[in-house]
Amino acid sequence: MSKSKFDVNEQIQIPNGDAKKGKQMFEFKCSACHNFEDDKEGLAAPTLKKIMGKRIGSTLFHYSKSMKNCNEIWTEKNMFLFLKDPKTIFRDTKMAQTKIANPQERADIIEFLKSL
Repeated sequence: MSKSKFDVNEQIQIPNGDAKKGKQMFEFKCSACHNFEDDKEGLAAPTLKKIMGKRIGSTLFHYSKSMKNCNEIWTEKNMFLFLKDPKTIFRDTKMAQTKIANPQERADIIEFLKSL
């Protein structure tokens, strides 16, 4: 299995998220590529429909090798770290270099994703 750079022992503080603000932030920063369609091949980016709790790289999207072979799930912590800088977690990710540096914005997006 390829390894991600998620540090399972790292202690992080994730702010309380606001799903309403997260929806607005998602529409501004993520919706150009991601959507909530049913899982199918040929999408520009993976569907995020019910993504929280799923194994990373498990939808029909053609993921990078490290994401496809990752044996972890999308937890709040993993998503929080990934959204900060995707290439530091999966160097070969196909995701456009969209970093979300602001911790509150990341927490809001995560809360929105959890609400779906």
